[in-house]
Amino acid sequence: MAKLSPIEVHKLLPRTNCKKCGNASCMAFAVKLVSGKAYLEDCPEINNARYLRQKLALKELLSKALAATSTKFVIHEDKCTGCGNCVDACPANVAVSLEVSGGKGSASEDVVLKIEDGVVKVMNVKACRRFEEQGSESRPCSVCVDSCPFKAIEFM
Repeated sequence: MAKLSPIEVHKLLPRTNCKKCGNASCMAFAVKLVSGKAYLEDCPEINNARYLRQKLALKELLSKALAATSTKFVIHEDKCTGCGNCVDACPANVAVSLEVSGGKGSASEDVVLKIEDGVVKVMNVKACRRFEEQGSESRPCSVCVDSCPFKAIEFM
């Protein structure tokens, strides 16, 4: 899933620019929806029966995007096979526990990722190296994303 665009959301809104949501336009409302600063329920027009299809599509679209953690770390459980490549490759995991080798994970809650019930789970995203202070020339860590052959992990 690519980053959600306000334009995608705007296309599904009523586009009446009625201002009943408290925004100057439906596009302004779409921007706030994508950033999590507004809720679909704030738009009274979307509850009109003629917009039922758009409302359902928006709910699905927004729920996927907003299911990301505040760090924008997303795991697509439907794509994850539980192979453990991401668990093995994560430098923060290996620094916490050598048991991680082989995808076994660790009983420790300090690891970033571990396999649980056949899929990868985020345990401690605060330990993820992607969110450490980085120099302007260095690229944020994406080892888990790069090591996943099924594209089950992404940062939005």
